Amino acid sequence: MVTVAKKEDWAPEWATHPGEHLAEYLEDRGWSQAEFSRLADMSPKHVSTIINGTNPVTADTALKLERVLGLKASIWTGLQAKWDLHEAKAVNHRALADAEQVLSKFPIKELKDRGALPATNDNSRLLSSLLEFFAVGTPHAFGARWANLAVHHRQFKAFETSQYHVAAWLLLGEKKARGMNLPAFDAEKFANAVLEIRKLTTSEPEIFYPRMVDLCRNAGVALVLEKPISKTCLFGSARWLEGDRAIIQMSLRMKSNDHFWWTFFHEAAHITLHKGRAFADDKGGEGDGVEDEADSWAEEKLVGRAKFAAFKKTNPRSEMAVKAFAQQVEIHPGIVVGMLQHCGAIPYCNLNGLKVNFEWAE
Repeated sequence: MVTVAKKEDWAPEWATHPGEHLAEYLEDRGWSQAEFSRLADMSPKHVSTIINGTNPVTADTALKLERVLGLKASIWTGLQAKWDLHEAKAVNHRALADAEQVLSKFPIKELKDRGALPATNDNSRLLSSLLEFFAVGTPHAFGARWANLAVHHRQFKAFETSQYHVAAWLLLGEKKARGMNLPAFDAEKFANAVLEIRKLTTSEPEIFYPRMVDLCRNAGVALVLEKPISKTCLFGSARWLEGDRAIIQMSLRMKSNDHFWWTFFHEAAHITLHKGRAFADDKGGEGDGVEDEADSWAEEKLVGRAKFAAFKKTNPRSEMAVKAFAQQVEIHPGIVVGMLQHCGAIPYCNLNGLKVNFEWAE
């Protein structure tokens, strides 16, 4: 069945500037632009810019066109209105296309789920909220935000990461840190905090984590747990905020206690040894001088490097041997297992029963 479309249903995607119609009228009448400008009492430049589409037909101009050409002013203003709407739609379409392209680079769903972005599918609103989250004026400034983070990224080369996702994860942590009302960093207090925190490795999470947060906060360091985010392989980050305050941010990507404690002490090393610098560490990331320094510091604080070296020489293979050493140095045996695996003293499949796995509390 064929039906006749209602007038209001017809919305063509094309439009022409009224200047094109004016040019056709002048051509039909054989008038030059100069002749018409004299008749309409308009400057030749004004007529030329209307015909070229760089100037609109205003209500005043439409009245002059009506008097000279006999076509109602409302038609001329209607043509202009349709053209303006067409141009606005084109600009909006380009903006939405640009917004979609920008948004595709970021973990939008994860940021929505964590309350950092509104739960909307309106790309314009999402882009505006994303700019606000990153504290930048335009999408072109995202690179400046990444540079501003100035992160020394120990990256796992076998895993393709996205700097946009990494930056999002880092900023999620910073938002939490800025709400913690930190005092200025105190190196002595932080050193003492690390010693106290080491004593907590055998405690349950509901005991050790609140205590860790308090000890770090009192020393001017925000300890933040932030869930992993896609297209990153981050385990932890240590960096400095304004006002001489620091943040240790951890992802709990690997949920075993050996990874948790090693990550904390590695990032604590960066805070202690490399003040003013920012670090983000992936599992298996390639080390360099500063990363090796942090690893050595963490090993010394956790077990004592000399003691651990002597223990490795005994070729430990049993749970009994690991438990005995862990009891001697007063840390959880799962940490010892992880360190033995990491240095290649035992395979990664051995003695994992001594580790404890953590879960995110919802």
